[in-house]
Amino acid sequence: MSPKAKTTKKEQESLDQQLEEKLAPTIHDIEWTDYVLSFLTEDEKIMGNPTTDGLRRIFEKVMDCEIAHCDTTVVQSPSRDNEMRATVTHTLTYILNREHPEGSEKPFLNSRSVTGAADVYWGNCDKIFRNHPVAVAETRAEGRALRRALRLRKVVAAEEMASEIEDHPDAHTINKISNNQINFIDVMSQRLNINVEKLLELNNLVKENVYDTLHEEAVEIIRSLSKYQQNISDIPESILGYSNEWK
Repeated sequence: MSPKAKTTKKEQESLDQQLEEKLAPTIHDIEWTDYVLSFLTEDEKIMGNPTTDGLRRIFEKVMDCEIAHCDTTVVQSPSRDNEMRATVTHTLTYILNREHPEGSEKPFLNSRSVTGAADVYWGNCDKIFRNHPVAVAETRAEGRALRRALRLRKVVAAEEMASEIEDHPDAHTINKISNNQINFIDVMSQRLNINVEKLLELNNLVKENVYDTLHEEAVEIIRSLSKYQQNISDIPESILGYSNEWK
């Protein structure tokens, strides 16, 4: 009796793949959503919600397709008249790798296209991102397009969630200094040994609360710090002496 032939590594990988495909749920099964989310790593989820980056990474693998084209359109740009609202659409076109199903008489279109839309303003966006409504809307629109193409049930992309929304903003709070600007000013001032309060006073930008500083005013401060960085000798002695108590 001849000995049983050993299965090669390549043959085993092929068998494992066939078994996985046989056990994997289809897009029509109730288990489909959990199956898709299982491909995400922990850092691709926030409070259990998938990030757009994560959905983008796994999309072609899960759907067995190739993304042919992505198109983003800004439908509405932020302005004073629309409360700084941005509306964006994202269209995703992809080609399925599957061939025409055997025995099917219906035409099988390999190409698919889905569109997601999102609008962002101070009332549905975290305060830290409120000065970048177009960028946030773009990410949300892409996340919705990916969710729609993947046919995920009862799932919201992490970027669509907002926990710290500005209440009843006026013209100043809509466009005031961002946390990113504050952090940048603090790091630059510490590096150059500049007292931020004295720098604000020098530029006639003293506020009772630094968070009342307008976005445009913060840009001017950052511009001044950048000039001082290029030529340290131009820093007035009157504003030297960094202190972290300015925030």
